Parts: sequence; structure tokens; C-alpha cells
Amino acid sequence: MLDWTALARLNNQPEDFVLVSVGVVKGSSPREKGTHMAVFPQRTQGTIGGGHLEFFAIQHARELLNQPPSKTPFHELSLHSTPLTPRFDQCCGGMVQLIFERIRPKQFAWLDQLATFLDTDRETAGISAERPSAWLLSDLTARTRTVLLAAPTDDQRQRETDRMALIEPIAPRALNIVIFGAGHVGQALIQSMQHLDADLTLIDSRAKQLGFATTANVQKICTTEWQAYVNRGTDRTTFLVLTHSHQLDFDIVEAILRSGRFGYCGLIGSKTKKIRFDRQFKNRGLTPPQISRLTCPIGLPEIQGKSPAVIAASVCAQILIQHSAAAENHIPPYLRTINHV
Repeated sequence: MLDWTALARLNNQPEDFVLVSVGVVKGSSPREKGTHMAVFPQRTQGTIGGGHLEFFAIQHARELLNQPPSKTPFHELSLHSTPLTPRFDQCCGGMVQLIFERIRPKQFAWLDQLATFLDTDRETAGISAERPSAWLLSDLTARTRTVLLAAPTDDQRQRETDRMALIEPIAPRALNIVIFGAGHVGQALIQSMQHLDADLTLIDSRAKQLGFATTANVQKICTTEWQAYVNRGTDRTTFLVLTHSHQLDFDIVEAILRSGRFGYCGLIGSKTKKIRFDRQFKNRGLTPPQISRLTCPIGLPEIQGKSPAVIAASVCAQILIQHSAAAENHIPPYLRTINHV
């Protein structure tokens, strides 16, 4: 995965690389506009969709890395448009513009700007893909990139419409997921979700439950002070409650519902558990609209099975559906696209 945070970190490693970005897309394509992949001499990070498109991109990027700077200057954009047709051994039927940029780390202005912005805004509430406060502007005519800390101007937006520029909103990872409980299902959820575009926080009071390996976007916290993590919720936070104690489940869910600051609150358990908890919530003064925001049981009802792996896959699918619907509601209809793989 090559999100904004991972991309900024590449400026602190020693190897030259080529950043491959998906620019203008016509018709169907494997990945959407703004997808990035870093190509190093012996490895890659991220993906632009696999297949012959990615094979070509990697091959071309390594050719650029092998050329002298006089022929392929560092930090200058180059473009290549590729049809996704049977002739290219792909049948998406669209056209993809690829943007290549040869990068020498630590000599790179916009990556420094990106890292500074992310460090400054890491704790800023309300910043999301729908409400960004910075944008990456790729000027396809001047062949340069810069980070904009103010909304793009009408002229810059027009240049993007005219396909002379690419403007990408810079935002935190798409999903912010907080999981209370690191038992079998909690660990299975982390395994299912850690490769998504997500910040994951796993909280449990039992240190031995947190000893498994995870990716860098997972924060594992051993504490009994869970209230602070409820208080940090925003309208884009997903809470999942699946602790070892029904009373602890109840206390955490009640605090989440009272706060109202979340996009999704899921509780592991049966319909009977939900009925019992609903009755207790009502007796403690929660209103019907507050109580109705709780999802229990969690996961898609169409998916049967109670093993941790099946539950995790089902919950992951449910959250992605909920997130996609919420994101779609923020996009004007005339900007909505469908990408078929």
C-alpha cells in the first residue's frame, strides 16, 4: 500500500526511485486516478492494478532509473498513455495516462512539503478525503509538482479539466478504525484490514493478546483507559467492540452512543444480546435515535459462519460498503464514476 503517509516516508530512505501515478483515465481501468506506485531498482511498493499495464510501468520506470540525469532529470514529470485493449493483453477497454517522476530522496521539495503537512495535521479533526486542506498539483505542462495549502484556484481546476494538470486531495487514510478487544476475532479483523487504506487502533488490557506482528498502520495499545479513545472519535471513525467481557462491551458502547461522534459502531453478539443491551440503554436514558445507531450483530447477514476469519471477512465487507456509500454521498453526481476491473 502506498498512501500519503507511506509516500512521505520514502523521502527518508536512501534509494532513488520512480514514482508512477495514474493520471487521466478514459473508460474503465484497473485503478482510479491518483493511484501511486514506487519503483526501485529491485523492488516495488504499491500497485497500479497489476497485469501488463503494471509490468510495462515497472519496466519503463527501471529504464528511467538506469539513464543518466542529463537524459532523464530528477523531479521532472514524463507522461505515457496506454490503451487497455486485447492488443495490450488487457480487456478493460479504457485508456490510462501514466505519470513518471524520477526521484532522488532528501532533495525533493514536494515530498518535504507533504511530510510537513501530514505531521502538522495528524491530529486535526474533520480533515478527510471529502474535506481536504491540502492538494498535490501535478502540472503536466511545466512537468512539476507542488503541494497546495489553499484550495485550488478556478484556473488550476480548469487546467485539470483541460487535462493539463492533475489535482489530488491530500487526506488521512480513508478509514479510521478503532477495535476494542484483541481476542481471536479482534486479531482476525486486524489481519483482514491492515492492508486497507486505514489507520487501525487495537485496544486491550491484556498485553499477551497484542504480541502478534502487524503492518505499520496498526497501533496496538495495552490499557484499561478506553474512554480517551472514545473521546477522540469523529464522524469518520469506525468503532468495533468485541472485548472479553459483556459488561465492558456495554460500558464502551454506551459511551460511544452518548458521544455521537462516529460513523459506525459495531458490537459483536447475537440478536438476543442486542435486545438486552437496547433495554438497558433505554433504562439509562439513551434515546431511540441514539440506540438505533448501534450495529449488532456485526457483518453481512448473507455471509454465514462463526469462525474468526469468516466474521472478520464479513465485517470488513460491511464496513467497506458503509464507507463507500458515505463517500458517494459527498461526491456530486456529475463527478461519480464506475471503474470495472
